[in-house]
Amino acid sequence: MAIEQMKYIRIMGPINKIDEVVLKHVINRNVQLEPAYKHLKVPGLIPFEEDNSFGNLLKRMKVLNENFQVKIEEYDKETIEKELLEPVDALDIESFVKGIEDRLSNFRKESEADKADIREREQIIKQILPLSSLNINMDELFHLSFIKFRFGMAPKDLYNRQKKYLDELDVVVVPVSEDGNNIWLSYFMPASAAQVVDNVFATMGFTRVRISDDVKSTPKITIDRMKSEIAQLQEKLKQAGENMEKYLEERREEFIRLFHKVIYLNKLNEVKRLCSHSHETFFMIGWIPCADYDRLTKEIAAIDQIVIGCEDPDCVINATPPTVMKNNRFFKPFESLVTMYGLPSANEIDPTPLLSITFVLMFGFMFGDVGQGAIIAILGLVLYKIKKMPLGGVMVYAGISSTIFGFVYGSVFGNEEILSPVWMSPLHSKSNINIILYVSVGYGAFIIIITMIANMINCIKMRKWGKLLFDKNGLAGLLFYGGLVAVVLIYIKTGRFILSGLILIPVVIIPALMILFKEPLENLILRKDHIMPNEKGIYFVESGFDIFETLLSFFSSTVSFARVGAFALNHAGLSLAVWTLYGMMRGAGGILTVIIGNVITIGLEGLIVGIQCMRLEFYEMFGRYYIGEGHEFRPIRVLDE
Repeated sequence: MAIEQMKYIRIMGPINKIDEVVLKHVINRNVQLEPAYKHLKVPGLIPFEEDNSFGNLLKRMKVLNENFQVKIEEYDKETIEKELLEPVDALDIESFVKGIEDRLSNFRKESEADKADIREREQIIKQILPLSSLNINMDELFHLSFIKFRFGMAPKDLYNRQKKYLDELDVVVVPVSEDGNNIWLSYFMPASAAQVVDNVFATMGFTRVRISDDVKSTPKITIDRMKSEIAQLQEKLKQAGENMEKYLEERREEFIRLFHKVIYLNKLNEVKRLCSHSHETFFMIGWIPCADYDRLTKEIAAIDQIVIGCEDPDCVINATPPTVMKNNRFFKPFESLVTMYGLPSANEIDPTPLLSITFVLMFGFMFGDVGQGAIIAILGLVLYKIKKMPLGGVMVYAGISSTIFGFVYGSVFGNEEILSPVWMSPLHSKSNINIILYVSVGYGAFIIIITMIANMINCIKMRKWGKLLFDKNGLAGLLFYGGLVAVVLIYIKTGRFILSGLILIPVVIIPALMILFKEPLENLILRKDHIMPNEKGIYFVESGFDIFETLLSFFSSTVSFARVGAFALNHAGLSLAVWTLYGMMRGAGGILTVIIGNVITIGLEGLIVGIQCMRLEFYEMFGRYYIGEGHEFRPIRVLDE
């Protein structure tokens, strides 16, 4: 439950061994490199030239991999020695790739042409299927000198209402078939009357179907011929597909080998862009977790003329270590909430454990219900295990906390008559309401003190001594706020208000003076030349307002935690409303009301409670002790391709 400690490493050696070092000991070995030319001040040092020889080839092979579905693997040292350290002819790989591309391209073109032919024949069948009962040579109908022929369909009702108008026209109508609400028909007319007749049929909603010129015989013969040709084309497609699969399978092993080779060599070129070299020597710098440093040192020692050294992050001036959070299974899902605010830097406390505990407690306190909490936990488990969503893990623990607090409140799906509360029901009496609010404010005061202590630990780790002692969230603030909390607790316990005399000095006066003279005292500790600021009047005015703002922030932050109790009361009130409606309706309507009410409560109120938890975490807690300016550790891996 901490930040992984890092080592700042430097590796150098003969330039002809850089490929071996990178492939064996950098790629997939938990190492993040920094641009050496930016951080090393060595005379004559230049970056490696960019080499994109495998970049475009890799893109093409990724496209081909849609057919092979190869999963990228991390090679061991023996495989690297065998496959990657031998000279590589990019032209041979290019030729292999092009052969597959050409074969696939031809296969797709031929397949598309055959599919187009099938669609065309299916359309012809569709066109003449309504005419299949006619024993007429269709080709002859299209070549009559003085007669025009039309075929199509019209809405049955509209046609029957208006067909009487056809008696006055020079047209012969031949109904062919009926299909639901439509009637299929053909009509013949003199060529001279074609325009008039077509206009009349248009008013009937007639839709003309243009029959393909490929129809040369009777409809039945043509349909049989089209079906035969479709079957032949489908068989051709099937055979071509089988041949293509066989072709790809024959080349699968070689593709896998070359695909991995191109991935590794392209990654090698990317790594070399971060390295620099002189005439004979290469240089690389980067970060590695301390747990992996000893392993890397032993491996590098086995290579002649390769030198590795390291520095602690505190000694590095122009680079900051990346962040790797280490948390157990309970806290791991909550890392996603922390990263929403920002990654911790290497010198910060990992806030994940504190966020996890406080988030779960607040959620359960605000949303205490046995049944609803169990449903949230089950939904979260499904999302976490099946969808691999970190939010699902958060929901599991939040749901469990809600279930536990449900027993505390005696609430099952909002009903408080099934179980007896372990502690009390929030709305049972006015005194219970007051207790809930007092407990939530007391919880807030305790959390604020914890965050101040966390801030002081962070200041020690970052060596910010002035902020540690004189900041409103440092020792000065802790003396002031902690002292006031102690006074209030004593008053609640004994009824005596003891903020007077000697108590006033350490609780109010000394902290106020520490905050007021924060800058001069900090300058004194850091032994700066100017202890007091030049504009003393402006400084004391600003410091006075800072003290006033500190008082307001302590008060507002403490009262802000009252929303924890308010939402607990709100949840109890909403549940009471649902069961009141149930009592008014009874029967199936009442059951439906309870189901809908609980669904709304779980979905809407659960979301709002989660948002309020995050608000308290980010604004009232993180704002006091957490900076979150770290950057992610990005080791070089081929699996990132």
